[in-house]
Amino acid sequence: MTTADDPGPPDCADLCSLRAAINAANEWQGEGSAEIRFAIAGPTVIRPTAQLPPLRAANISLDARTQSGWSESAPPPVYLDGQQAGDAAGIVINGPNIALRGLAVGGFARYGIGIIGAGAQDALVEQNWLGMTPDGRAAAPNRLSGIAALGGASRARIAQNRIAGNSAEARTGHGVVVGGGAVRGVKVARNIIGLDAAGRTLANDDGVLVVDGAQADIRANIICASLVAGVEYRDTRAGGSVDGNRIGVTPQGAAAGNDVGVFLGQGVSGVSVGAQERNIIAANRVGIAVEQGAREILLQGNWLGLTPAPDSDALADARAAPNRERAISIIAGASFVRVTANQVLAGQRGIVIAGADTSRVSLQRNAVASQGAALTGIEARQAADLRIGGDRGLGNSVRGVATAVLLAEIEEADISHNRIGVEFAEVGFPAAPDTGVGIALAEGARAARIGENLIGGLAGPGVRVSGAQTRDNLITRNIFGAVGGLDIEIGAEVDAPPPPTLLSYSVERTSSVHLRSTIRGRGQPGTTVEVYLQGSTAIGSLARAPVNENGAFEAVSLVLPQGEIRATAVGRWGSGQTSEFSEPLSTPARQPIEAGGLQWIAVEGAERPIEQALAPLLAGLDAAWRWDPNAARWLSWSPDLPAALNSLQTARPGDVLAVALRDGAPKEYISSKQAGAAEAAVQLRAGINLVSWNGPWTSALEALQRLDAAQPGLLSIVEQWDGRRWQVIWPRVSGAWNPGRWGAPALRLRATRNALWPQTP
Repeated sequence: MTTADDPGPPDCADLCSLRAAINAANEWQGEGSAEIRFAIAGPTVIRPTAQLPPLRAANISLDARTQSGWSESAPPPVYLDGQQAGDAAGIVINGPNIALRGLAVGGFARYGIGIIGAGAQDALVEQNWLGMTPDGRAAAPNRLSGIAALGGASRARIAQNRIAGNSAEARTGHGVVVGGGAVRGVKVARNIIGLDAAGRTLANDDGVLVVDGAQADIRANIICASLVAGVEYRDTRAGGSVDGNRIGVTPQGAAAGNDVGVFLGQGVSGVSVGAQERNIIAANRVGIAVEQGAREILLQGNWLGLTPAPDSDALADARAAPNRERAISIIAGASFVRVTANQVLAGQRGIVIAGADTSRVSLQRNAVASQGAALTGIEARQAADLRIGGDRGLGNSVRGVATAVLLAEIEEADISHNRIGVEFAEVGFPAAPDTGVGIALAEGARAARIGENLIGGLAGPGVRVSGAQTRDNLITRNIFGAVGGLDIEIGAEVDAPPPPTLLSYSVERTSSVHLRSTIRGRGQPGTTVEVYLQGSTAIGSLARAPVNENGAFEAVSLVLPQGEIRATAVGRWGSGQTSEFSEPLSTPARQPIEAGGLQWIAVEGAERPIEQALAPLLAGLDAAWRWDPNAARWLSWSPDLPAALNSLQTARPGDVLAVALRDGAPKEYISSKQAGAAEAAVQLRAGINLVSWNGPWTSALEALQRLDAAQPGLLSIVEQWDGRRWQVIWPRVSGAWNPGRWGAPALRLRATRNALWPQTP
């Protein structure tokens, strides 16, 4: 075409207008496809005075890139201005295999470019500019969208267009709209939506709208500044995918948020977001919203609130651009929603699930954190059939928020195998501050199962239960690490059993190689007691037992714990509300020994006859000795000698004995230290002392540091027997051993003076 006039000459015999060129292309009878090329002298603004004829014949190519001055990085030199066209669209495609490239279209009352009707198959709309003035810097809205695929049009490819400024007062001005039950296989790819020629925001209402039964896949677009949603699916059960897009940020990573990044609303099903390639969804008010009955939705592998660094695609290098209110919002009747393997940097809230009709939501392998402003990482209210985590390896990681997981007004949620408040082990992530509360059950949360989670690194309690209507929540088999409050905190208004009381712990041999432990205590009749090893990194309880009608219980375990044990009570008959933890009870330490030769053991507990203290070793014991620093001599005892010949009569708290053992002796010695040992103290003499730590289980180095700080210069050298040899543990010279936690250590301690060693935790 050679003139911008409209209507212009009736044919292309001399000058050729766009109207005449389209008519000629529709009537083309020659070989090959009809091509409309541009060679306009002078002004390149075309102002139709009425609707242009549609492109209806097969295989037409309208290519405005043939106009002089066209550049891929600048506004197109041919501009189609709809202000004088009345109730019209810009270019309408009705035929098959039509390609439209390189135009700028703005100011039309209907669509800038319309792909309309069952005959409009396999259209290609590429490298056009829609909704802006000729210079690409201000809005010239096409009021029913920049590009529309409607009425049975299928397999259209809408690619590499710049679409901005199509916002209309009635919120009908979308960047791209794909609508109609027979519309299938539409690809919307690699477009820049919502940014003008200078990269500044210029709003559409929706960036891409898929509606009324249509099906479309949306891939690798930049979508910014939409007043409604960057991507919206509504009233379509035909499915679709959203993959590899940047939604809310510019190509350079600057914030340019939509109101909602991705909106999946009424009547939507079968849509996946990020399943094939992650989306970057950041700097929006809400990142992803699933609501109004949307169902069978998959949200997988997306970054929410994070953008890649310019020179790195690594998550650890990502930049923060939180979605302000919510990263993911699943509300108002949404169901069958799977949220998996997303990386979430939260604004006010991370993932929110809410609404009495919202159900069957599953959250797995997501990582949620904030930079300190987020109220909740995962928040659920009223929804039904909620699963946060699941089987081993499917849990979520949440940290750096005021409350990691909040359940309110919700029944029968399953919260399991999650990492709450602790460092993310599997993925890198921008640094996050400490977490406040781990898991909070409030406002009528009922019958939740909180199980097998790793909870630590908290400023507040691990699990907090509050509210008079909050009841019947089972808190079981969790691992608690560093927690600023109670591991389990139960509000006074909650109808929960009192914590049990642990009274005794004993060990007995069931065979030559097997031992079992028995824990006895008291609790509320009808409850079930679960016993745990405090500080254990293994999921699961040691033992479980019912409390009888007299308030007593006896729990038996084939596991012999080393450290302090504690217990919870679960409501009547093993279901219902869990109590807080009991006070801890120290268990005996098991000391490894070599059969045959001279060994060193710590004999702890109350003072008692030596024969009683050494009863576990009698079958393989020849003799035992204890150094007496006051008499400066060894006291001895042997089961083979008459009592009158034995100078060693009793074992005292903190004693270390040298024992001579025959082959076939037991492989370990179990002491009898029990709760109450926190008051222990050991007298040290100047020179070498053979003593043990008789206090509760504690960190060896911390105990020595406390002693050194309280009595500077007292310690010269401290060695500990490891079952085979003496190892230096103090001072902390090169090669010094760190024995970890002390139970019943055999120590050889050289003191510089007489002193009393208070052995408190």
